[in-house]
Amino acid sequence: MKKVIYLIRHSSPFVAITNYKDYKNVNWAEFNRNMILSSVGEEKASKLCDIGELKGIKDVYASNSARAIGTSKYLAEMNNTEIKLDDRINEREFDVERISQLPEDFNNKSFRDKNFKYQNGESLNDVDKRFNDFINELLNSNIQKAIVVLHGIILLSFLENNCDFSLDGNKIYVKYNGKIIVDEKPKSPGVYKITYEDNKIVDIDCVN
Repeated sequence: MKKVIYLIRHSSPFVAITNYKDYKNVNWAEFNRNMILSSVGEEKASKLCDIGELKGIKDVYASNSARAIGTSKYLAEMNNTEIKLDDRINEREFDVERISQLPEDFNNKSFRDKNFKYQNGESLNDVDKRFNDFINELLNSNIQKAIVVLHGIILLSFLENNCDFSLDGNKIYVKYNGKIIVDEKPKSPGVYKITYEDNKIVDIDCVN
């Protein structure tokens, strides 16, 4: 049986807040949770409704962050449905008060060694595990199509596991069967269509 899951990275956040200007040295949990969409981000999120294949989907999931909920609200309203929040698609847990506490080159090290983590935070393998639990639950349900609004790190870790993935400094390149899925960095918002047949991936594509 064929099923389609649309993984959508949240739209562009609003960061022009004096209190958060030095975001690496403010309280990360507060900053991460309260980061709303910018006016441009709101406009980009609303334009997701122009993508025809996202219409008529009643199962819309989002992480508990304001930027993910703010992105998914347009699709939920268009499809006359409610957003389902799920902690398994939340941002990665770092176990730091401030991002500046993370080791140098933390993201690159994380993708090169998926067991790498800081203190009691999550490794990418930990992130993959909870995300795979979430995806498997969807695949084993009666849902045929679902929209999932999440974060760049969890999306990229999923793509690394299932695509041709290369890292060049801060630039990331992803291909699936020769198709370019990510060129330097994931779009914000970006729509990634994952097609399953009998619970196995048969295609991955970038829709927008």
